[in-house]
Amino acid sequence: MKKKINNVENKQQNEMFEFKIVAGTLKNRTIKAPNLGVTRPPLTRLRKSIFDFLKPHLEDANYLDLFSGTGSYLFEAVSRGVDSAMGVELEKQLVDSIKRQAGKFGVADRLNCMQEDVFKAIVRLENQAQKFDIIMIAPPQYRGIIDKTLLTLREHPIVTDEHLILCQHDTSETKGINFKGYEILQQRKYGNTTFTVMQLG
Repeated sequence: MKKKINNVENKQQNEMFEFKIVAGTLKNRTIKAPNLGVTRPPLTRLRKSIFDFLKPHLEDANYLDLFSGTGSYLFEAVSRGVDSAMGVELEKQLVDSIKRQAGKFGVADRLNCMQEDVFKAIVRLENQAQKFDIIMIAPPQYRGIIDKTLLTLREHPIVTDEHLILCQHDTSETKGINFKGYEILQQRKYGNTTFTVMQLG
């Protein structure tokens, strides 16, 4: 039985996600990412909806993507005109995939992804005096990660004056998230997924 489970896991890790960039200069370019069983790219309609909403804020923005996963939001942000897009992801295979395709598409000068623990990265970025106009938080669906991320950002603010923070979470968890210290601007619900749009208070 153990051997069978291992075979299933190995097969899953050899599979690839494939998805197309929705809009912008890289529209319809195909992104491939390894399926490690720990992340999943958001549906195309979800990426389109949230980046259509962000469109007025993207041009020349410095964008930070926490828990980058497959890189779908990073590539969408660069395609739609951000000045720079920085990702933070712990899984080396995912980071390598993002970097490889950024080079392939000729955007490596504007898109970079670091293999690092998100919470340590936030502290380091503050120490380096880096500031971001847009921060996307799209963690794995494990309880507690969102609260810890919001707390870390509150204690180590790495945002510009006119910033937006977007937190992606399961709609059913909205009431249980601790948004203390944040001004909630709106909550955009897309089926089972909600984006809470906010600023540090």
